[in-house]
Amino acid sequence: MASHIVGYPRMGPKRELKFALESFWDGKSSAEDLQTVAVDLRSSIWKQMAAAGIKYIPSNTFSYYDQVLDTTTMLGAVPPRYNWNGGEIGFDTYFSMARGNASVPDMEMTKWFDTNYHYIVPELGPEVSFSYASHKAVNEYKEAKALGVDTVPVFVGPVSYLLLSKPAKGVEKTFDLLSLLDKILPIYKEVIAELKAAGATWIQFDEATLVKDLEAHQLQAFTKAYTALESACSGVNVLVATYFADIPADAFKVLTTLPGVTGYTFNLVCGEKTLDLVKTSFPSGKYLFAGVVHTDPVWALASIHSVMSTEMGEIFM
Repeated sequence: MASHIVGYPRMGPKRELKFALESFWDGKSSAEDLQTVAVDLRSSIWKQMAAAGIKYIPSNTFSYYDQVLDTTTMLGAVPPRYNWNGGEIGFDTYFSMARGNASVPDMEMTKWFDTNYHYIVPELGPEVSFSYASHKAVNEYKEAKALGVDTVPVFVGPVSYLLLSKPAKGVEKTFDLLSLLDKILPIYKEVIAELKAAGATWIQFDEATLVKDLEAHQLQAFTKAYTALESACSGVNVLVATYFADIPADAFKVLTTLPGVTGYTFNLVCGEKTLDLVKTSFPSGKYLFAGVVHTDPVWALASIHSVMSTEMGEIFM
């Protein structure tokens, strides 16, 4: 049995990131000053988790704003009003999407499931041209590795990203956001290839929407996505994490039969019904990452998981 953590508070013990962000936004400090604070915080967090003996330490969970916006940046899905002309997305475009600027408004913000946190809602449509526009995940993996800490890079999963998005202005409200899946998967493959080349042995996809009551075609999108990613993920362990709630039985069946996936994360404190599914239907030969620490409120305590043997008799003695 080994320990795992799905995330960690990133503001700092004395809210260092909050103050650094506010100083930068007010024009009182430079981008380099902000980046220095961020590097120091990430280093401290990774070292603290390593010292605590956590085996599966996440990276790419740090964010200057939120991880959905980070994914939008990775995919280059910048609305035209921000006049981004390609290349690596910098702070100007990133924070304009999050907070607006003197010329254009910010993107919509909405609550992250049942928490008091918010995320920036991606604005998508059939004309969006996706491109690999942020190497943050790879850079942070290498940053941790240089400190002697091997991490598990974490991403918002491709299907949940699309399901958490909305049609852009001028796009029909009935537009099927999942129709964009084939356009974003090549970018996920690029990132995975770079991470493998850098030495990553585990990758985690957060597919939080699996706890929702999804329609059949939405569940089928998960199978389509991970079938398409299977060859890219060859040679690396893939963990798919769900949310702090029960996962419906049909979603559990789809999740635990996804090709190329090594392990699954379920919160067994907030998802008591999920425990019954795990006891009766968990596949052999897979890793179970079982959430055993209550995370209410989520900002007070990170979620700790235990990695258990998939032999059911060993899990439930």
